[in-house]
Amino acid sequence: MKAVLRLLSTPIILLAKSAEVWDVFEIGSDIKKCLDVVDSQEIRLPDSFMLLLVAAEDHRNAIHPGVDPIGMLRALYVRLRSGHVQGASTVEQQFVRVVSGRYERTIARKLYEQVLAILVSRRRNKFQIANAYLAFAHYGAEIVGVTGLRARMGGDLSRPKSCDIREMIARLKYPEPERPTAEWRRKLRARVSYIEHREATLLRRKYGTQWLHDASANEGSGVEMGRLRAWSGGVRSVT
Repeated sequence: MKAVLRLLSTPIILLAKSAEVWDVFEIGSDIKKCLDVVDSQEIRLPDSFMLLLVAAEDHRNAIHPGVDPIGMLRALYVRLRSGHVQGASTVEQQFVRVVSGRYERTIARKLYEQVLAILVSRRRNKFQIANAYLAFAHYGAEIVGVTGLRARMGGDLSRPKSCDIREMIARLKYPEPERPTAEWRRKLRARVSYIEHREATLLRRKYGTQWLHDASANEGSGVEMGRLRAWSGGVRSVT
């Protein structure tokens, strides 16, 4: 699967290399901005945050180069078949979007985002990018980054409960409005249920049912780094 993703990603990888060499749209400036955000993070969130983020948003994260062509093809197929819009953005794409502050609904913006995600992924590992994204992301009205996480999770992020993490990850898709409505709460509950299902699927696929038992027994203690390293293909942790 990793080889297939790499092959399908070849055109955008070549485009990314060309954009870097020629500094198209001064992309070097945005690369530096993204790297500065990653490197400036003083907090290392527990590994369970990253696992649930990937389960919810980007389950092929461990094996793609920053973009997920399979997800893109699936989203295109659904759009053409039913007219529904599905997301196909990777964690890396979501991170560079938040840092660059570009949200235009255009093909050019999406392509630039994919190129930038690949170039940032070549310089920092997946854990560093995911950690920086969660520490910088928008979760709702006046709920931003680590400060927002602490405000919603009781201040101590070192021993989080999985249910609390799921609720915060769900807010990435459905940011909490200043005045939460019944409809927003319904969407949030549905998203939390989806994340729980995806988490179970991911863990069974990679570690087996024993992993689920261990995770449940140790809820609140974070995920053992060795297991996450196996899941992520051996990327280094951030200390």
